Amino acid sequence: MNTLKGPLRVIIKEMNVTFYINVGVTLGLMALYIFLSFYLGENEMLGITFGPLYAIFLIYPFILFKGYKYILSLGGTRKQFMIATYLSISIYIILGGILLNGLHFLSPYLLNEGYIFHMADLVSGSNPLLYVWIDVLWMVTFFGLGMIAQSIYFNLGTVRTLIGGAALLIAVLATYFFADLYPLIEFIVVDHLLFVHILAGISVLLMLLSYLFMKNGPLERGDRYLFIGKQPRPE
Repeated sequence: MNTLKGPLRVIIKEMNVTFYINVGVTLGLMALYIFLSFYLGENEMLGITFGPLYAIFLIYPFILFKGYKYILSLGGTRKQFMIATYLSISIYIILGGILLNGLHFLSPYLLNEGYIFHMADLVSGSNPLLYVWIDVLWMVTFFGLGMIAQSIYFNLGTVRTLIGGAALLIAVLATYFFADLYPLIEFIVVDHLLFVHILAGISVLLMLLSYLFMKNGPLERGDRYLFIGKQPRPE
């Protein structure tokens, strides 16, 4: 594969089915809320529509790595795999944002009573582009978290990843029980827009880190001692 065309086709093929399934689930939720809107009050929240699409961007890295071996076996490179992954995910994040906000802005015309919650409702502002932007930031955040988790898992294997995950879980629990989290919670509520931008910024850095891990990634899962040491041949 001398160009990105082949890797892009492989990655998009892996993404298509899952994306369409989640679009179907999202539309199904919307249909359910339309039905419920005839039985609930004017100011009652019916639910959310962003759940399935947000979740799939967290899971996508674990699905897309099926294409890793296909691309390498067809003569592609690890860099092509990563670039194709990021280009493809950018396209689907935009499509997801358009779908979610299309449903959100149509909802006043489709619902009899009640409303559907949008994450941008936590932010002061009614600009439609702000709503789209908030969805994009959350999908980037979820994808970045999934990407770094899958990159570490692929490089270090199950046992070492579980050990690292357990250590992280203990640190989180210790922070939850012993640290004063009130300032953080206040910041999340009061400065929610800034909070989401920080999360998305961290996720972009995690995606860059994932790229550095995978640009010389192993052929087999877990075939690396650390991120230094036993290295496969670079592309």
